[in-house]
Amino acid sequence: MGRNLPRDLKVLSGAFFFLFMGAGAQQQFLLPHLRETTSWGTMQYSLILATVYISFMFWRLGIGYSIRALGEYRSIVLGSLTYTAFVGTVLSSRSYPLTLAIALLWGWGAASLWTTGGTRVLNISRRERYGTSSGVLYLCTGLGFTLGVVALGATRTRWGGDAMYGLALGLSLAGNLVLLFLSRGGVLPPHRPLGEVLKLMRTRRVKMVGSLQFVSALSFGLLLGTVADFLPQAYGWRSLLLTASFPLARALTSLGGGTLSDRIGRGKVLALALGTSGLALLTSAGWTTPLSLGLGILILGCQSGVVPTTSLALAGDVAEPERRPLVLGAMFFWRDLGVVTAILGGQYLRVALGTIRAPLIAFGLIFLACAVWSLKLEEVR
Repeated sequence: MGRNLPRDLKVLSGAFFFLFMGAGAQQQFLLPHLRETTSWGTMQYSLILATVYISFMFWRLGIGYSIRALGEYRSIVLGSLTYTAFVGTVLSSRSYPLTLAIALLWGWGAASLWTTGGTRVLNISRRERYGTSSGVLYLCTGLGFTLGVVALGATRTRWGGDAMYGLALGLSLAGNLVLLFLSRGGVLPPHRPLGEVLKLMRTRRVKMVGSLQFVSALSFGLLLGTVADFLPQAYGWRSLLLTASFPLARALTSLGGGTLSDRIGRGKVLALALGTSGLALLTSAGWTTPLSLGLGILILGCQSGVVPTTSLALAGDVAEPERRPLVLGAMFFWRDLGVVTAILGGQYLRVALGTIRAPLIAFGLIFLACAVWSLKLEEVR
């Protein structure tokens, strides 16, 4: 299959592999790292990661202006540099205002990278291969995240947090360098992109896909927030290696889920992914052991691989090339809101009620409800 992949898809996939092996994977360790190296409170250090996704969320709506000003190529390259800048800031500074400011900047960079990168993938792919091409990008992203969690976790255990962040910085820089081989040019979004995005957000299909994106993203936010903070406290730093199963499962199901959605329909694939993850969360809430949590993390990773890949393919189905950045912004705005909700909401429920079971049960029931709802996706146009 590799010989038939467009060159730019290979470059983007390689860059995402290194970026998420470094800056992406360090998110899994960020909250416990900040808890141990600063005097910030639980909600205060949780807000750092939440701010990345709050900024990411709002830039989804207005990123069209930035893309028109910078062009597609510079939007991708400059967006990737903010990933590296955040890692460098955590490594070198303990200033809360500075870290918060760089988190806001990273949110813009993430919106720029993912929107323009996703648009480029769709525009260089044939219509019948949207799901497969999207799956390749997410496969490489997930594999990078997986190897990053293992490598960074081992480095943290043996040499400490600064060595871990030094490694994450080097890996992120490698991703920046790979993007220099990307083709110049690209498609610019229409004028008045914010108005177009808000109009798209009112369409029935985007509303439904956006809602499913929101619910699916709760799993990623839960992993980065509540689970990442709970595991080292309950079972030691080595237990965070369990979280490597999440990006691994996400990577493997990204390709398979995207291809399957091309064949049997987007709604059926989403329903299967959400229903299984809902049952997994409820099981983990009943037995909060490393084994049950590890199994739950694995299944959540499968769901997290299927839903974004299928949604990216949907953007290709319903939009012309110049409107794809806007459709992606309208759909994935809700995904970022879901991550923020899970990071802050999950941490609040755990602190307020004194148990990790509360957020697991709440989010598990939401997943099951939305699994049924997603079956109606094929009926919505």
